[in-house]
Order: sequence, then structure tokens, then C-alpha cells
Amino acid sequence: AAFGRARMAGFEATGLICEVMNDDGTMSRRAELEAFAQQHDIKIGTIADLIHYRMIHERTVQRIAEQPMDSELGSFNLVTYRDSVEGDVHLALTLGTICAEEPTLVRVHNMDPLRDLLMVNQPGRWSLRAAMRAVNEAGSGVVLLLGHPLDGDVLLAHIRETAGQQPIKTPTTYSTVGAGSQILRDLGVRKMRLMSSPMKFNAISGFDLEVVEYVPSE
Repeated sequence: AAFGRARMAGFEATGLICEVMNDDGTMSRRAELEAFAQQHDIKIGTIADLIHYRMIHERTVQRIAEQPMDSELGSFNLVTYRDSVEGDVHLALTLGTICAEEPTLVRVHNMDPLRDLLMVNQPGRWSLRAAMRAVNEAGSGVVLLLGHPLDGDVLLAHIRETAGQQPIKTPTTYSTVGAGSQILRDLGVRKMRLMSSPMKFNAISGFDLEVVEYVPSE
């Protein structure tokens, strides 16, 4: 964020990050930082503000193709995107009309070869097939497949987890959230019924996105 602000201002991409502390030694939160900024006449901005500005002036994900797709789980529209920073290709399966004013059923999916190709049961988690079936039954929605290279270590970690050994958690990085958010916004999504267990997403409000409901897997 510090680098981004400097670059947008036309300066060298350098910055200084300094934590602001309260008198009792705790880290200052937003309300306390706003009071501090007002007291010392300092301008303040949020990560959501930065994201919103960059969404207006620059994009890192581009739509490169769109075509109809028939599958065992219904007829979808397949929209292909490329991430110019990471080089990844992401696929969005859409169905029906996406309306910004109405909540859209959405699944943002990281591929798991055991769950999605070998159809290994993983209670509490959405498989790709289950997500596509849910969208088809709802009559509209989006299934977004984030394309990340799967190396051998990650595959072994999935296998160990399925065997009840070492649980893993797919990391949620700013680049992942940013790419997915840009794609959903491009598709016209604003309010989401997200097929996921409840979790915190940092600054998606900067993309004009809002989670209004979490939909657990069956």
C-alpha cells in the first residue's frame, strides 16, 4: 500500500510503514486513527480507498474470451480472464442474468484435484460439481475458478489432508482476492451469497462487493 500510494503520486516506489500506538500500548484502530489524523491535521486513507482508486485507473485482470459451454451440470457461459501480473488464467462460469441490485449466488473456487477430479468426499467443503449444481438449480449465479499452478508439494499436502494427517488451508493472498474481486465486478456482481464457510475478506468493499450471506456446503 505504501509503495502504491507513492507510485500513484508520481514518485519513486518507496515508503515507510509505522504503527501508531495508543497510550496504553495497544495498536490504534480505525476510529482512533481518524481522531489522531484530525488532531494533527494529517490526511488519512484506507486500503479500500486505495483499491477503489486503482480499480478506476488500472486493472490487472483482462477478459480475453467468452463462449457458451454445455456440461453435465447445465449450460453455462464460460468467460476467460488473464492476470497480467501473475500470468494466471482464470475461468468464470456464469448462468442467468447477473443483477447488481440483487444478491448473486457465487462460488470462488481453488481447484483441488482430489476433490474435483477424483471426487473424494471432503465434508464441509464445496466441490466444483456441487457448486455448479447449486448455481444451475438456483437459475443464476457465478462459479469462479481461480487458476493457480499446482506443484508437487501442494498436491502431496492435499493427499495427506485427505488421509487425515496434516490439515492444510489454501492461502488467501491479496493477489488472489484482488483477481477474484476484479472478475466478479466485471461480471456485474455487487452483492453476494457466497458459497463458503464464514471468513474475513480484507477491503473487498474497495471493489464495491459485499457478502450478504454465507452458504454452507451440503
